[in-house]
Amino acid sequence: SQSPSFIEYAVTELDKLGVPVVTPAGALGCHIDAGGFLPHVPQSEYPAGSLAAALFIVSGIRGMERGTISSVRDTEGNDVLADVELLRLAFPRRVFTLSQTMYVVDRVNWLYKNRDLVGGLVFTEEPEVLRFFNGRLKPTSDWPAKLLAKFKQDFGDSL
Repeated sequence: SQSPSFIEYAVTELDKLGVPVVTPAGALGCHIDAGGFLPHVPQSEYPAGSLAAALFIVSGIRGMERGTISSVRDTEGNDVLADVELLRLAFPRRVFTLSQTMYVVDRVNWLYKNRDLVGGLVFTEEPEVLRFFNGRLKPTSDWPAKLLAKFKQDFGDSL
């Protein structure tokens, strides 16, 4: 029961901090509403993917984009926009400790407070099949450098 209780802890704590999360907590992961987290990033610039990249930059935490990147394009080549843009943070059984879960909450909270620094993404390589798995994206601006500079200002070289 460790994994579901850590997920519930993360969701409850993030919700208390005002971070837009899907409630109630589920048993498979903590889902952050990337559209609510990054309302300034257009859905065409993949907010869930941007949130995943930003969280990795400031913490080393890997999340799974569950949004438009995971969708497909229509017959005319346009993105089929997802109904929701989510970042899924999984908690595999018997792998995480409470201190690691608290670290996730801390870094997501810091990122939420600095969310205006995060921008969008664009595909540079997009295979026809499994684009979310094999595709490559790049930032639409220098936002990763600005985010990292703010992180270093706040935490030094503690990455």
